[in-house]
Amino acid sequence: MLESQNLAFSYDGKTQILRSVDLQIHQGEVVVLTGPTGSGKSTLAKCLSGFIPRSIEGEFSGDIIIDDEDTNDYSIAKISRLVSLVQQDPDSQICTLKVSDEVAFGPENYEFELKSIEKLVESSLFAVGASHLHNRNTHTLSGGEKQRLAIASMLSCQPKYLILDEPSASLDPKGILLLRKILSQLKDKNVGVLCIEHNLDAIRPVADRILSISNGTITNWNQIEEQTPTPPTVIDPNTKPILTLEGIDFSYGSTKVIQDVSMSIHEGEIIALMGGNGSGKTTLVSLLGGLLEPDIGCVHLGKAALSNIDRKNIAKRISVVFQNPNHQIFERTVWKEQILTSEILDIMYEDSIERSRNLLNSANLGNFVERNPFSLSHGQKRRLNITSTIAHLPDILLLDEPFIGQDQDGKSFILNAITETADANGAALVVTHSPNFAKNHCNRVIFVENGSILLDGFPETVLQRLVEIGHSEYFELEVNS
Repeated sequence: MLESQNLAFSYDGKTQILRSVDLQIHQGEVVVLTGPTGSGKSTLAKCLSGFIPRSIEGEFSGDIIIDDEDTNDYSIAKISRLVSLVQQDPDSQICTLKVSDEVAFGPENYEFELKSIEKLVESSLFAVGASHLHNRNTHTLSGGEKQRLAIASMLSCQPKYLILDEPSASLDPKGILLLRKILSQLKDKNVGVLCIEHNLDAIRPVADRILSISNGTITNWNQIEEQTPTPPTVIDPNTKPILTLEGIDFSYGSTKVIQDVSMSIHEGEIIALMGGNGSGKTTLVSLLGGLLEPDIGCVHLGKAALSNIDRKNIAKRISVVFQNPNHQIFERTVWKEQILTSEILDIMYEDSIERSRNLLNSANLGNFVERNPFSLSHGQKRRLNITSTIAHLPDILLLDEPFIGQDQDGKSFILNAITETADANGAALVVTHSPNFAKNHCNRVIFVENGSILLDGFPETVLQRLVEIGHSEYFELEVNS
């Protein structure tokens, strides 16, 4: 059994993150831990896996017990042989250049036999549906592919206990269904699993218990009412497009990732951009936002080619929020980060400053203005990315999986930002894997596969068509959630 007894922790000695946490995880069970953004879930994971207090400083008290043994004198290496952690941000734990080397890294350090390592690499990649990535360079993977790789690299270590911090984040529906299968198999192998999740629908079908953490303490979870769906409206096809791709091709080196894509975004639209991991969604967002130049074709903002528009003018009209929030933080305090875009655009007026304050308060970040943004939780960083890029009221939002790591308040804040932009004759394109979000809040779905647009239309129609052409995982995820 993996157990915490009277566990308490503070990073700065003033703000208590964990307070007298008692938790037990038995071998052969899947325990889900949920709770508000910033409530201490990831901190608890780092305590259970030995990173706190051995490599992360702070005021730590209490005990971590593994199989009736007190671990106070254990090294990180000894704990990690028993307890493996898949962190919330897969980029932070990928340390090799090649996928197969990454999966082999743990077993090699534990001095497994060579033949055993080779088998574990193959079986672990197969378990997460990533055998085809075996020879890929890790930096070329999509967010969802990196998530699968991080899980495979921990499976290969064959731990007795596995902690997964937001494991469904960035996974497409096929990946989530596969994750459920992996968790069931781990239970059968008598592995104890702790899943930290906001997306309870992803894990609930295989969970033995669901717990909640709030104000640094753990309680049993009580179901929370979901937000009311916003009935999608049909946009007049004659409405003028405000952003257009025409015959776009794009390659990374010799690998073509976007092929002959043409699409238009119209005023008032909320578009769900969907597709499997590695299908080209993030690249499309970068092309639409002017962050990448197409090899062939043209991007138009209104009637003007994007390549002919000054970068500052593009930034005034189009805001892009990246998939990884750490890639979009540049300043030393939350407030400086919040006003950075306004300063760059030379619009630091009294009303924009007031709007920035209001946005931070609405995103539950108002009390953190003097904090280093990198000290925020993953979900808080993502909300800061959004508040800092919408304070100047852009016409178009391009959001790459914005709901990952968000509690209900965070989801509501982001959804409000999306709908307010669309209602003001702007538009929003949201990369998502959620069929429920697409159905309940969008008026259009664009589904990409292998770098091309496979389907484009009203959400109900596209989702039904996906089932008909062999993508039943989108229907299964919706029904089983």
